[in-house]
Amino acid sequence: MRRFIWAAVPLAFAVSTPAFADDDQPCDDGIVAAVSQWAGIKGNLAPWGDKDGLVAAAACKIMPNAPDTTIAALAFDTGHVGPNSDDGKLAQVVALVEGGKVMAANRSVIEQDATTQVGSFRIDTAPYQLSPDVRAFGVVFDSSARGPSCPDAVAEHELTLFVRDAHALRPVFGTNLRGWVDINQGACGSGTDGALTEDANMTIAVAKTSSHGFADLALTAHIVRSRLENRDWADIGKRTKRVVLKYDGKSYGIDMFRDFWYPNEGTWAKHGK
Repeated sequence: MRRFIWAAVPLAFAVSTPAFADDDQPCDDGIVAAVSQWAGIKGNLAPWGDKDGLVAAAACKIMPNAPDTTIAALAFDTGHVGPNSDDGKLAQVVALVEGGKVMAANRSVIEQDATTQVGSFRIDTAPYQLSPDVRAFGVVFDSSARGPSCPDAVAEHELTLFVRDAHALRPVFGTNLRGWVDINQGACGSGTDGALTEDANMTIAVAKTSSHGFADLALTAHIVRSRLENRDWADIGKRTKRVVLKYDGKSYGIDMFRDFWYPNEGTWAKHGK
């Protein structure tokens, strides 16, 4: 049986964060076929670049509390834009598959541009127990786009949490898991000593408090400040910033460019504008 394997970027986080690891999360032929049939996608279900292969990215993992259920995340190149393209739309499908059948799913569109290109997925099965009867799971999307050559900020590793509603999967939360910001706009532009940057890794914890029937989520940024000294970067401080997100009956909010942890000093404005 052929297996689709895409490597994800290995990261190390605290226990409350998604469990990135070096091992792959492959999808076998049966899962790919079941998801593509549900989505009405026809063609060569081979990896991207393999004789018009439609599968641009894929990841699959068994649901820990439901061993007969596989979580699958796939991107299909329905527009035949091909690898390394910086435009075009791809179909994204997140699904729960049991016995070769899709039991619940969500379909959306990935719009590629200069800053977003399909890279890889990662399934996150950390215990996001939002209520006694509802456990969410996550899908992390990593773009392969190079992005701007001299950015003022970076947001990476986009996590979306899904819950099941009958035959649908509903996104209830979204965040970037890593962020970087140029504090005094000197990290890349001038390269002079004294340039300051901050880099943050996000961790997520399920809080004991709740809103509208779902547990609150505590999002913590673990921040390292660095300074350019003699053309070398040196870590000069660490801090954390925490925000509690409440469910409003539909979602906790989806923001893939979180800036709640940004420092107050400098001329920085949101998203570098």
